[in-house]
Amino acid sequence: MRICLYTATALPKLGGQEAVVDALAHHFLRLGHHPMVLAPRPRLPLRPRDDALPYPVHRHPRFYSTKHFVSFYRRWLLDLYAREKFDVLHCHDVYPTGYLGALCKGQIAAPLLITSHGGDVKEGNIRISKLGMRPRYVRALEAADALISIGNFTTEGFRRLHPAAKRIVPIPNGIDLEPFAAPAERPAGLDPAIRAGEYILFLGRLKSRKGVDVLLESLPLLPRNPGMQCVIAGTGEEQAALQAHADRLGLSAIVRFVGRRDGQEKIWLLQNALCIAMPSRGWEAFPLVLLEAYAAGKPVVGSRVPGIEDLVHDGRTGLLVPEESAESLAGALGKMLADPRVARDMGTNARIMAQDYSWESVARRHVELYTELTLKR
Repeated sequence: MRICLYTATALPKLGGQEAVVDALAHHFLRLGHHPMVLAPRPRLPLRPRDDALPYPVHRHPRFYSTKHFVSFYRRWLLDLYAREKFDVLHCHDVYPTGYLGALCKGQIAAPLLITSHGGDVKEGNIRISKLGMRPRYVRALEAADALISIGNFTTEGFRRLHPAAKRIVPIPNGIDLEPFAAPAERPAGLDPAIRAGEYILFLGRLKSRKGVDVLLESLPLLPRNPGMQCVIAGTGEEQAALQAHADRLGLSAIVRFVGRRDGQEKIWLLQNALCIAMPSRGWEAFPLVLLEAYAAGKPVVGSRVPGIEDLVHDGRTGLLVPEESAESLAGALGKMLADPRVARDMGTNARIMAQDYSWESVARRHVELYTELTLKR
């Protein structure tokens, strides 16, 4: 089967949507299919290394505007179809790629599927609120043969935009379990104060929605615990402000900002944490970090918000707390610190749960849906 994955953002940019598209393409190849990715050229200074990927990547110019001249970009989608005659068009956002797929519906003899990764369907999305934009979103949703929902948050977003959406299919994102199967080596140069089993880990972008400030404010409320550290792994626009906030709270002795960590360094931090903190505000569509924590056998202490509450089984694979509550977060983290056996037991449950989200299984579910839709045409 020839599968076109059309996305508004792809590698080398690093993020959840880019990782999902890459993982699906890799696993479709392993299953004997022929994936191809269509994406805009990345912004400088990022430079694509498409030749290093095992699947073909086709690029078109970046969108001049997310409102004006968007329909012009269908020429690259139609050109690719003329050359490749793909069997499935799977767009990885409602707009602009899903909308462009809808505009080409009569010229491409392939089922159109749309996956939302959350931000494009969230309530209050600035792009949707612009004059004339909502009908474009609705047109994309109406034209799709199936809408793939990665969680309750995106299902609700689809329904809010288009209550008559004809088919919403729940298929979550996945996790590559293989890298977590063996213990990773401790990163060279990691601060010796960071000791295995004695730190709380936050892993992600340092921006307001991730709630790292709430995590910092919870730390002084924890019982004294010699040796306990809080490791903040990530970068972002809030980094300087969060470091200053930690200093004001007198946390310089226990908080370690270690920057962005990928690959084996990230896996070591996950495998050796006591637990992972996810104090997000508002929503998460489908947090891949949470699945990575589960694959590493670690429980998650997170906010009771969409996306996190879908995946954390309170009391079994982690603990849920009200968002914006440093006191509640401190209480939950305190339970982990008071009895590490609690964290270990929850981590065991989490590792078992991660098996249901292997990328191979998730890719097979996509292929089953593709096959069903192509047979109907």
